[in-house]
Amino acid sequence: DGGFVFVGFLPAKGGERRTALSSVLAEGRAQVLFEAPHRIQALLAELATDAPQRQITLCRELTKQFETIHTLQAQAAPAWLAADANRARGEFVLVLHALPAVATAEDALPPEAWRTLQVLLRELPLKQAVALAAELSGAPRNALYQHALAARAGEAESGESTAG
Repeated sequence: DGGFVFVGFLPAKGGERRTALSSVLAEGRAQVLFEAPHRIQALLAELATDAPQRQITLCRELTKQFETIHTLQAQAAPAWLAADANRARGEFVLVLHALPAVATAEDALPPEAWRTLQVLLRELPLKQAVALAAELSGAPRNALYQHALAARAGEAESGESTAG
C-alpha cells in the first residue's frame, strides 16, 4: 500500500551505519538495500537482533546464473546464510518487508505498557526502550517493538523527533 523506499548501500563505518540502520528499521514501508558480500553476515546479525520478527527477502546474484531469492524472518537469516558457504558469495539485494499494521484488538497494548514505552522512547534507543518496557510492564516484547516502530514511523512522517 505505501510503496517502498530505495535505500541502496548503508554507510560502511560503525556509527554512521548504526544510525542509518536505525532509520531504516523505523520506516514502516518496504525498503530495498544493497549489501556487499563481505558485510552481509554482519548486516543479517544486526537485523536478527534489532528486528527479529521482520520479514526479509534476500536476493543474491540477481539476473545471473546462480541467482538466489529467499524470504524468511530476520532472526533466521544468519543461520540460513551460514548453512552454505556459497550463500555468502556475490552481491546482495535485501528487501525489508513493510511493517504489519498495528490496529487489531489482539495487538493492542495495555495503556500502562504504552505509556511506559512512550516515556522510555523519549530517552533511550528503541531496542533498549522496548526491552525495559517489556520487563516493567510484562507486555510482549514483539508487540512493544512493533508499536515503537509504528510510532517512530508516524513521527517521521509528521516531522517530530525522539531520542534514539
